[in-house]
Amino acid sequence: MRTNLPVSGREITVGETANILSTTDLNGTITYANPDFVAISGFSENELLGEPHNLVRHPDMPEAAFADLWQTLQANRSWMGIVKNRCKNGDHYWVSAFATPVGRDGKVVEYQSVRTRVQPEQIRAAEALYARLREGRAAGALRASQLGLRGRVALLAGLGSAAGAALGALLLGAPLAAAAAAVVLGGAVATGLAALALAPLTQLARQARRIGHNPVSQLIYTGRRDEIGEIAFAMKMLETEAGAMVGRIADCSRQLSSHARDLLGAMHGSTESASRQQQETDLIATAIRQMTASVQEVALNAQRTAEVAARADSEAASGREIVGLTGSSITRLAGDIQQAAEVIHQLESHSQEISRVLEVIHSIAEQTNLLALNAAIEAARAGDQGRGFAVVADEVRQLASRTSSATTDIQSMIGSLQVGARQAVDVMQRSREQAQHSVSHADQAEHSLGGINSRVNEISAMSSQIAAAVDQQSSASEEITQSIVSIRGSSDNHVATGLHSQRSACGVAQLADGMLELVQQFWARRRA
Repeated sequence: MRTNLPVSGREITVGETANILSTTDLNGTITYANPDFVAISGFSENELLGEPHNLVRHPDMPEAAFADLWQTLQANRSWMGIVKNRCKNGDHYWVSAFATPVGRDGKVVEYQSVRTRVQPEQIRAAEALYARLREGRAAGALRASQLGLRGRVALLAGLGSAAGAALGALLLGAPLAAAAAAVVLGGAVATGLAALALAPLTQLARQARRIGHNPVSQLIYTGRRDEIGEIAFAMKMLETEAGAMVGRIADCSRQLSSHARDLLGAMHGSTESASRQQQETDLIATAIRQMTASVQEVALNAQRTAEVAARADSEAASGREIVGLTGSSITRLAGDIQQAAEVIHQLESHSQEISRVLEVIHSIAEQTNLLALNAAIEAARAGDQGRGFAVVADEVRQLASRTSSATTDIQSMIGSLQVGARQAVDVMQRSREQAQHSVSHADQAEHSLGGINSRVNEISAMSSQIAAAVDQQSSASEEITQSIVSIRGSSDNHVATGLHSQRSACGVAQLADGMLELVQQFWARRRA
C-alpha cells in the first residue's frame, strides 16, 4: 500500500456545493480531474493526470476499505464509503465517495468517483471504526446479529404472548399444566405470526444487499448492522447514485457551458474575420482587375516591342549588308588608290628620266649656242665670204637659245609635275591608310551590327515570350478573379453559417445554464 507523507493533521472543510469528480482507467490512473478536485487537492491538473489515484490516499485509511472498493468495482458494482484524502501539503479532507464502473458498448472502460461533503457525526464514526480496523479490533462491531430484526421481533412477540397467556391462566385459576400449555402455544403462535408479518422486511433486506453490501460503510452511514441498516444503506446508495449521476451531469453541463461560450466567442471572432475577409476579398478582386488591365497593357506593349524589334532586326540586317558592301567598296577603292599611287610613282620616275634628257638637250643647246657664237666670230673674220655662214650661225644660235629656253621651261614644268606627283603619292598613301582604317571600322561596324542583330533577335524572342507569359498571366488573373468571386460567395455563406452557429452556440449555452440550474435545484432539495 502506498504511504503518502508527511501529514499535517489539519482538516480542510469541503464546501456544501462541492462536486469533486474524477475518472480513472481500469488500472486506477487518473484520466480526468474536475476543477473542484484540483482546487481541494492542492495539485495542479497536470500533476494529477496520468498519476495513480492513490496519490491522494491518506495513511489513516485502512487497506481493507480500498481492497473492498477495488473488489466491488471489478465485480462491476458501485461502491460507497467515507474516505479521508490527503492534500499535496499534508492537510486532509473527508468526503462521501461514490465510485461506479462506466461502460461503453457493453464493456467497462473507466471508473468514475464523485465525492461530496460528509456529515461531522459520520466523520467521527469513520475515524473510530477505521482506527479499530487498523488495529484489527473491528470484527465484533462488523458482525451482524444472529437473530436479526425479524428474529428479535418474533422472539419479543412470543415472549409477550406467553407472558399474557400465563397471566390469564393464573387469573382464571387454571391448573399449572394447562397454564404452561397455554404459554407455549401462545408464544409459538405469536412468534409465527410475527415472523410471517416481517417476511417482506427480510425480502426487502435481501434486495438491499444486492444493491450494496459493505458492512463497514453500512455501519458508518446507518450505525446498524441489521435489516433496517441494510435497507437504509441501500436507500442511501440509491440516493447517492442519483446525486453522483446529477453531479456528473452538472460537471458535463459546466464543461458544455464553458465550451459553448468558447464556441460562441470563437464563432463571433470567426464571423468578424469572415466579414473582414469579405472586405479584403473585394479589395483583392479590385486589385486583380486593375492588375489584369495592367497585364493586358504590358502584353500589348510587349507585342509592340516584339514588332519594333523585328523591324529593328530587319533594318540591322540591311545595315550590316550595306556596311559589308561599303567595306568591300572601300577595299576596292584602296586597291585602286594603291594602283594609282604606283602609276604616279612610275610617272615621277619617267619625269626624272625626262629631266635628265632635258638636261642633256639643254647642254647640247648651250654647246650649239657656243658653237654658233664661235661660227659667227669666224664668219666675221672671213668678211664677205663668211657673211652667209654668219647668217646661218646666227639662226643656229637663236635656235639653240630657244631650245635652251624651252628646255628650261619644260624642266620647270616637269619639276612642278614631280612635286605634284610626290604630293599626289603622299595624299594617295594617306587615302590608302584611311581606306584601310575605314575597312577596319567597317568590319567592326559589321561585327557590331551582327551583335546588334543577335541581341535584337533575342529581344524579339524575349518580347514574344513576355507577350505569351503575360497572356498566360492575364488568363490566370481572370481565373483568380473568378476564384475570388467564388471565395466571396463562400465567405457570404460562411458569414451566414457563422451567424447561425452563433445562435446555436448561444442556445447551447442557455441549455447548459438551464441544466446547471436544475442540478442546483436538485442539490438544494437534497440539502433541505
